[in-house]
Amino acid sequence: MMLGRRALSVLARLRTGSYVSGESLATELGISRAYIHKVIDSLRSWGIPVEARPGLGYRIPMLDELQKIRDLLTLNRVEANVTYFESCDRSSQDIARELAHSDATNWTTVVCGEMRSGRGRLGRRWFAPPGGLWFTVVVRPDFSGPLHVLSLAAGVSVAEAVTAVLGLEARVKWPNDVLVGDRKVSGILVEGEAEADKIKFLLVGVGINANNEIPEELRSTAATLHQLTGRPVPRATLLAVILARLRSYYNYLSVGEVGKITAQWLELSATIGRTVRVVTVDGKEIVGEAISLDKLGRLVVLSSGLKHHIDAGDVYHLR
Repeated sequence: MMLGRRALSVLARLRTGSYVSGESLATELGISRAYIHKVIDSLRSWGIPVEARPGLGYRIPMLDELQKIRDLLTLNRVEANVTYFESCDRSSQDIARELAHSDATNWTTVVCGEMRSGRGRLGRRWFAPPGGLWFTVVVRPDFSGPLHVLSLAAGVSVAEAVTAVLGLEARVKWPNDVLVGDRKVSGILVEGEAEADKIKFLLVGVGINANNEIPEELRSTAATLHQLTGRPVPRATLLAVILARLRSYYNYLSVGEVGKITAQWLELSATIGRTVRVVTVDGKEIVGEAISLDKLGRLVVLSSGLKHHIDAGDVYHLR
């Protein structure tokens, strides 16, 4: 997560949502009040929305109301133009695409309280009822490079935010899932449009099972964060941290530091080292060991002595 030991200790204390005085934190950690200020600043810079109140101390506002996201983004210093819809009859991807065609600014974010026509990869239906966290970010890259890595960056951002806000150990599964244990809690869909050799925009779509219900047929492979923590999930706070982390990784991508993204993905990977079955988009099946990512963010699978570099496809963990 790239947070130091003391920052993680402070984060654990503030995760309750209640105010904790700087004096209490300093005493518990055996450090000075001045150092506590530095730790709080590092948490905000990393993406945690920490509120400070004279006489009360510090807290992380644990907010579920998605309409309050702008206040949280002010706390963690993230610029994003967020548009919230209580209910969407289309997917957030489709609404964001329409806004992108209407010259929506970079980092415009469409958030839907529910989506009645959600969709995932390859046009599959995405179940998106009330209580989940469903959103799409419009990105307008002004650079070239392995933009496929943006999907990995989004996965890492979600996993890190889930761990930071909820204390769960979230992992990433290639190419675009986030797991807690072996159960899926989030999926990611990156689409875009280009003209000639220039990317016009990319749409980073994220769906998270937060406080929603899951269809019975998916309950053996998917879970909600509410289920896993035993308490309601503060969706607005979670979204604020995800947007901050995504912005950070996007900045790495924009200056060509792809290795920082793939290294963190490998650190959080639930796929590497596993025996996997890959079904490529053209129907080819490959069974082997997932051994690494290449420089383009493709999954490297070793099968019968040959290395296969997978651009896209479905990956199934076998053992």
